[in-house]
Amino acid sequence: MTASLAALRAFDAAARNGSFRAAAADLTVTPTAISHHIRGLEDQLGVKLFRREGRDVVLTDEGRRLADATIQAFGLLDTAIGSLRRNARKAVRVSAGPIFTARWLMPRLSDFWGAHREIELEVVPALHPGARDRENVDIVIRWDRIADMTGDAVKLLELSPVAIASEEFVTTRGPIEHPKDLLTLPLLHQRNHWGWLDWFEAMGVSTTDPLYGPIFEDANVLLRGAAEGQGAIIGWLPLIDQDLAENRVVRIFDERIAPTHGYFIDVQHTSRTRSEVREVEDWLVTRS
Repeated sequence: MTASLAALRAFDAAARNGSFRAAAADLTVTPTAISHHIRGLEDQLGVKLFRREGRDVVLTDEGRRLADATIQAFGLLDTAIGSLRRNARKAVRVSAGPIFTARWLMPRLSDFWGAHREIELEVVPALHPGARDRENVDIVIRWDRIADMTGDAVKLLELSPVAIASEEFVTTRGPIEHPKDLLTLPLLHQRNHWGWLDWFEAMGVSTTDPLYGPIFEDANVLLRGAAEGQGAIIGWLPLIDQDLAENRVVRIFDERIAPTHGYFIDVQHTSRTRSEVREVEDWLVTRS
């Protein structure tokens, strides 16, 4: 006899929450209903799935084996159902980093709405743009080195690195007359040290010693730190045009470095057949 879906769902919720009461709230049922389902499932399987520890419940070894299976099974079901729902309402899910979303995508959303009222755009954050760390993403906006991208990559935006800081930082830490002067000043980094290393190389400065300084994932946090005088950062033109125009940060030098990084469009293979996904891709390209 196969266990009922309701009983398995109750067990899954209790296993995830470690509490019958929390599982009941999760499924919008009573704790008694959860307890009844679990007891029936244990009787049917002939094993104990939980042991009580105060007000909480803890999985037994048998319960843990079943929980591993239900988490995977319900995850697959939720993924499939979510995909069907999005297809039915012509929703397209885009994964992008926070600075791209705030500085490039957000100012263009009204234009998208005017051109594609029938498509619901869902934008989910990705601190590692390009990493497929989320399910059901149709389009990934990748941030990468231009030199590392394949020839068939769809380029959305080229980025040029410039050294920026607050005006107060430049005044109090100055004079900063040569790029090598920055090697002795506080530097803030995004994701790793390569942004500054590439910049120093482009400016003809040898970096024989390791670079130091805190590393952040979110470029918006870096910009906030730079604006508050916490250190110098690598800013990416044209994403920081508004910050420069409003004097939140200033360019330390008038460098002209060819674009080294860029944003690229990566359409998931399983989404390429959907017309609305192709429309969003075309719209992104034409607005770049």
